[in-house]
Amino acid sequence: MASKIGVAVIGAGYWGYKLIREYLALAREYGIELRAVADTSREKLEKVSRELGVPRDRLYTNYKEILNDPNIEAVHIATPNETHFSIARDALEHGKNVLLEKPMALSSSEAFKLVRFAEINGSVLLVGHIFRFNNALHKVKELLHEGILGELYYLDLAWTTKMPPPPGRDIIFDLAPHPVDIFNFLTEEWPNEVYVKARSYIRKEKGLEEMAHALLELDKELIAHVKLSWLEYGKKTRAIKIVGEKGIIKVDALNQEIIYIDEHNNEHKVKVIPNNTMGDMIKHFIDVIRGKQSPSNSALIGALTVVVLEAMRKSLERNAAISILR
Repeated sequence: MASKIGVAVIGAGYWGYKLIREYLALAREYGIELRAVADTSREKLEKVSRELGVPRDRLYTNYKEILNDPNIEAVHIATPNETHFSIARDALEHGKNVLLEKPMALSSSEAFKLVRFAEINGSVLLVGHIFRFNNALHKVKELLHEGILGELYYLDLAWTTKMPPPPGRDIIFDLAPHPVDIFNFLTEEWPNEVYVKARSYIRKEKGLEEMAHALLELDKELIAHVKLSWLEYGKKTRAIKIVGEKGIIKVDALNQEIIYIDEHNNEHKVKVIPNNTMGDMIKHFIDVIRGKQSPSNSALIGALTVVVLEAMRKSLERNAAISILR
């Protein structure tokens, strides 16, 4: 086993708590030592100590206190979106390897600055596009590569649930990173034009929309439709449908289930062994640091995702189709 890699998690909220639990679970198997947790909330830190057993001397209310610790080699950032750039910049400038949750930043200029900071400091910078580690989506990518659908016509992605809108967040930057990244993961393409309609039914404020419909046009005339909603009752949905000349693939990304409908309208359940996507994302981060793998969720992919998100917001504001990456 290689020497242990000291890790800090910055952000102990809903997602950060899950990450901390995962790092602790992987510690022995993967040569990881959780050396610090930082959050501005003492209450959240108390919960981490009480429920997960993190020693109190490893808890910090100021993340900057941990950046000078030479025993911390890697930092996982799971803080509010608006803080991603400044915290990641500080960590990279201190020579830390960083796994930064999505969206990478709230502007493409900040995102590309982070890419450059990582290069200058010789650090690994990955982005938390967790669906790249989903076994169902890996299987779909394999099937598409084999040509099971023939020519692809369009994709339909639905990211919906019923929940209170996160304070201060709009649905495009908060929810769309995953569908946009999945487009790229499955097709190795980026959209060259986007058109978006959205509404703020609850908060009644532009820039704080709770639902959105987006059309993304990709090269070779491939069209993708994305539905985003925090307003839909029923089960949480993370669904992808891919329509081609020879059939349809339907994916339940949450349960990692795939249905293939062939050109004779016969349904086939595709075998998938579900995996722990969070655990595999963390393992990948550690393996990239150790030089064992090349990055799947690279900083460049994170930054280009932000370019698309910016274009989506611009389309909404201008009520027009926006050309990008041409």
